[in-house]
Amino acid sequence: MTGHSFKFESFTSGQPSPLLKIAKKESPPGPGTTRSWLRIYVFSVVLLLQYGCASYAKYPVDAALLNEPIKTTVDSAEAQYYLNHYLQGERFDVELDQRIDEVYRHYSSSFPQRDNLEQISRQFSNDFAALYLADRLWQDQQNREVQILFQHYLSIPEQELYEPPSSAGDYVILLVPGWNYTNTGHVTGSDFAAPRRLLDRLGVENHLLLVPPNGSVLQSAKVIANAILEQGDTGKRVIVVGASAAGPAIHYTLGKLLEHHQLEHVVAWVNLGGILQGSPLIDYFQRWPQKMLLNATLVLYGWNNDEIMSMSAEQSRERVKSLNPPSHIVIINYLGLSLTGSLSSLSRNKYPLIAEQGPNDGLTPLADIIAPNSLTLVATGSDHYFAEDPDISLKTIAIVKTVLNLVQRRDPR
Repeated sequence: MTGHSFKFESFTSGQPSPLLKIAKKESPPGPGTTRSWLRIYVFSVVLLLQYGCASYAKYPVDAALLNEPIKTTVDSAEAQYYLNHYLQGERFDVELDQRIDEVYRHYSSSFPQRDNLEQISRQFSNDFAALYLADRLWQDQQNREVQILFQHYLSIPEQELYEPPSSAGDYVILLVPGWNYTNTGHVTGSDFAAPRRLLDRLGVENHLLLVPPNGSVLQSAKVIANAILEQGDTGKRVIVVGASAAGPAIHYTLGKLLEHHQLEHVVAWVNLGGILQGSPLIDYFQRWPQKMLLNATLVLYGWNNDEIMSMSAEQSRERVKSLNPPSHIVIINYLGLSLTGSLSSLSRNKYPLIAEQGPNDGLTPLADIIAPNSLTLVATGSDHYFAEDPDISLKTIAIVKTVLNLVQRRDPR
């Protein structure tokens, strides 16, 4: 059977919108003058954030990256030259070529992390650092093979792409929705409604896990753990898929909450822009004067600050140090390149709030999306909000088939 929802523990929902999406058209529940003034206050501050955000220089680029055409704008002349010429094998700016060569020499011994990309951003720009990350991923043979496999599925006729895979009946996909999916999931895509219809069409059993829509990492992890254990006797291999705020909960479940022997039937984790090391936006709103907006939001929607803080960068970066998922699980990250000229309307006002930490997708630094010991697919035209991609349905099917292909290579049972 397909398209079922599991609920393994009770929770209360009904919270209308996430921290940075509180300026909705719907009114929050309950009458009262205090709530009305709070609503006006929150809406006003959100407008200030939206229209007071930084603007970026727009240098046009039109070139190939990761075997895909890129036509947009970037935030510096260095990033423009880097994509249009340097990465195409054209070198004619001796001074800039030497500076770029030095970046590659300096970071040749290890994969660039958040701090490295932040430093590169200060030397060049955020878009330069994002492009550098993409190129370093492409230089890794395994990542390159996965990206090419993904592109292969996107290149075949649509009718063939939608054909159910022969192994569809061997798997069950557990979908872990993102933050506030019960109220804003239809806008952000965090409710997985569209992907579930596509999975049904492919004949792949799938279940939406009803995690607390505004709960903590640990609260969600308990629901995920119960779902995984529930599948242990079915004989099917489990693929766990999660987006955004679901990422740290899945990571905690696979890396700490469950023992490795309890995860033998879990074969893959698809990490869709997961905020594995938290969102610096949460830390940003813990400081004054923006703390006033957070306090008003907590009162207005009845949220718990401790639960929100479990997804902060401060707590998450410490928590992730102790996580160690089993090595047999194939981990695939889907990362939006998030060039400033291609930011979606949902990311555009958030990106500058954490831009000082380097390239980010509107919620978290790009490097923090990448799980340890994993493979990464780069979505060149996307940021954190993949549902904004007009080709997301085709790409969803391509991701599924790519993951099934990789799992079968590793375990051809």
